Amino acid sequence: MKVVHITPTYFDNSSVIGGGERYPTELASWMSKFVDTTLISFSSVRKSYSQDNLKIEIYPVKHLIHGNKINPLSFQYLSSILNADIVHIHHIYTLVSDLGCLTASLLGKRVFVTDYGGGGSFVLNHKLPVFKGYKNAIAYSRFGLDFIPPELQKKSVLIKGGIDTDKFCPDLALKKQNQILYVGRILPHKGINYLIDALRILNRPDYKLKIIGRVYNQEFYDYLKDLAKGLSVEFVHNADDSQLLQEYRTARVTLLPSVHTDCYGNYSSIPELMGFTLLESQACGTPTICTDAGAMHEFVDKGNTGLVVKQNSGEAIAEALNFLVNLSTSEYSVYQTQCREWIETLSWSNVVKKHLDIYQNN
Repeated sequence: MKVVHITPTYFDNSSVIGGGERYPTELASWMSKFVDTTLISFSSVRKSYSQDNLKIEIYPVKHLIHGNKINPLSFQYLSSILNADIVHIHHIYTLVSDLGCLTASLLGKRVFVTDYGGGGSFVLNHKLPVFKGYKNAIAYSRFGLDFIPPELQKKSVLIKGGIDTDKFCPDLALKKQNQILYVGRILPHKGINYLIDALRILNRPDYKLKIIGRVYNQEFYDYLKDLAKGLSVEFVHNADDSQLLQEYRTARVTLLPSVHTDCYGNYSSIPELMGFTLLESQACGTPTICTDAGAMHEFVDKGNTGLVVKQNSGEAIAEALNFLVNLSTSEYSVYQTQCREWIETLSWSNVVKKHLDIYQNN
């Protein structure tokens, strides 16, 4: 079986890198351990190379439609579909997705699609029967299923998760510290301001909040720094993989406080379709707290691996933090064990095997 994954501009230096960019890359990488797999994406220059078993083909883009970084104008990439048996397209609403689906289905390939929200203002599926070409739409959360177009919902399937449990795992040689951890982009819809509010309400000077992530909104970052004055808060913008692993392993709790409506009144219908941070933390044996925004509650076993609280509330986060930081050693150890057990079913190996089964049998 030869599988080709097609995804927009993750490989461009100017891309905004989030879950919607990471998921197809990780999925393709893990799938290459089982079958012949190629990942197709776009950048300013043509590149062709391999990472372990995964073949990567990057096609040049000279024009972004209406300036949208996830809606490149390209035709050259279509040649990569010719020898494929399976074509898996990532993002529903882009021109390369529509062209890829139409071309692949005309060539008799089996075509699948996964969406991540957003997309381009110029697409073909509003005018042409593109969706008929897809065998299935594959979602990775129940929340995400609701955002799939009705025509595709009729043939949608759910495959939850995606986490490298070999890489993200506990290290018994490391001791837990009095540290609260946030990992993610620094953007208003991530709700980090409510986490800082919660730290102030918690009033535990012996605890430190570490915020790890790149700044994508300078105004919001400046606001967070003002909000954090007088508190034990550290911002880290350049953590590498080894540091990130250590932070997950030594933190007492990891938080993802995303919101639908941010502090500026802006509304996001899809703030989180999964939340990689939650999976990574639990895989390292560290309990999590998330809000009830988006799909995050689906990836925490409430009361066993962490807690789910209402969004836009520092008080709710503080209450959950107070509960977890005051667990006895034995009670906390139970949470750690349950985190690892819960996450095993969401491993990339399981996710890939389920995809391959759908490719072959649907």
